[in-house]
Amino acid sequence: MFYIVFGDDTSRIHQKVDVIKRKHKIQNIVRLDALVQTQEEVLQEMDSISIFDEAKMICLEHCTFLSSKNTTHYDIEPFLKRNGEDGYVLVLICESAKLDQRKKAVKQLMEISTVYSCIALDEQSQRSYIQEHIKKEQLHMDADALRWFCQRVGLDAMRIDSEIYKLKTYGDVIHLEDVQALVTPERVNDVFKMVDALFSKNGVRLLAFYRNFRKQNMEPVAIIGLLASQVRFLFQVRVCMDQAMTKEKMASFLKAHPYRVQISMKKAQSFTSEELLDQLETLATLDQEMKMGRIDKDEGFENMILKWM
Repeated sequence: MFYIVFGDDTSRIHQKVDVIKRKHKIQNIVRLDALVQTQEEVLQEMDSISIFDEAKMICLEHCTFLSSKNTTHYDIEPFLKRNGEDGYVLVLICESAKLDQRKKAVKQLMEISTVYSCIALDEQSQRSYIQEHIKKEQLHMDADALRWFCQRVGLDAMRIDSEIYKLKTYGDVIHLEDVQALVTPERVNDVFKMVDALFSKNGVRLLAFYRNFRKQNMEPVAIIGLLASQVRFLFQVRVCMDQAMTKEKMASFLKAHPYRVQISMKKAQSFTSEELLDQLETLATLDQEMKMGRIDKDEGFENMILKWM
């Protein structure tokens, strides 16, 4: 059988490949890279037969020949000539948001393959993804529990599935108090909201997030580190925007997920690089004073909030 797994969400791609592996109950996995191996090597692996008559799964990564940005220069025709029924499963992995269906050969390959899309979740698609997997697990979650779960679980598909599985082992009917007790809120998500509160000068909201982190036994220095990492990324995005970089080039340059870059670009529009750098310097100073024991950690953070407000 042939599979095509494409998208810009790496975690969902790995997740889907694992699903295919379990579906076919295959232990023998051959991992190849189209940027490293030649097409001849890949075809030779497809044509080779195990002496133990053992089924195998060939995972070929970086199949850019299926997208508009072909850096591998593979020819699709040799794949079309093989029907995938010779004791192997071929999984073609294309790390691209779209397949280039303008190419006749790509469309033909899609027709004889099972195609899975692994596009990164955003706040709109996240809820439907969660509801779909809750239904799949035959789990009932009441409205308040679902709302709390969606707001705090984050956008990582693998983490969402893991948390739903955890809830399923607890019971078939889940209420708000259950998710609050069992699900650990995604810290990165809260840090994004903390950054929003910081730049909107919402001291009450900023302090609420800080105290919530403290309830999770996070040290003030660690909270400052998380906050600074987000501000630093906003600063980097702002500098790239000042240089008129495209979103795609920015994601490649910063080695960041395109969705994260897109969200950060919207936030960074409201600030200059100098403003963001000032915030970083303030956080760095506070971090240094805490580590040297010059100030009480909690008092120092709250005083910083008052100063910013």
